[in-house]
Amino acid sequence: MDTSRILAQILTSIVSIMDSANLRNRLYLKQQRIDELELAVEDIERINGGDNKLIEGICQRLREQ
Repeated sequence: MDTSRILAQILTSIVSIMDSANLRNRLYLKQQRIDELELAVEDIERINGGDNKLIEGICQRLREQ
C-alpha cells in the first residue's frame, strides 16, 4: 500500500471540509449583514415618511441593487 498517497488524500479531504465550512460561515454572515442593512433602509424610509425626496431616492436605489 502507498501510505503517503492515502495520507495525502485524507489531508486533502480534511482541508476541503474546513474550507467549505469556512465558506458556509462567511455566506451566512454576509446574508445576516444584508438582512440588517435592508431592515435599516426600511427604518429610514419609515422615519422619513416621504418628507425628504433625496432620502426617498437613495432608499429606492438601494432597494433596486
